[in-house]
Amino acid sequence: MNGKIWIAEVYFFIYLSRNSSDIALALVSLYSRLDPTLLRVSVNMLWSCKYQRDSALKFVEVKCIQAIIAMIPHIPVIEGQEACEHFFLVEKPGLDVAMMAGMEEAMIGEGIGIDSIHSNVTTV
Repeated sequence: MNGKIWIAEVYFFIYLSRNSSDIALALVSLYSRLDPTLLRVSVNMLWSCKYQRDSALKFVEVKCIQAIIAMIPHIPVIEGQEACEHFFLVEKPGLDVAMMAGMEEAMIGEGIGIDSIHSNVTTV
């Protein structure tokens, strides 16, 4: 979105048809930008941000969704700031356990499955 990567939660998908033009959209709630202090002290490893709920709703084209991720709640203690709930990014949660059990990840292709409706996504 505007040339930047954003983390968002998908609320729902819609498909619009108008004047023989079709477009697939997702209504998303954007998370805040990454916390710069946590990013710096973790040497860019901890991607942590705040969930903005309905105050940051946007429609985005479905094809701009880059990945399905999980956002895990945590309450970091940051010097000079009041402790409040943040969420940190985890890519492919549970994949390491599945790999230890000998399972392989199924490749779904370019489509978005119905199971991803309540998932978190990274968008451009």
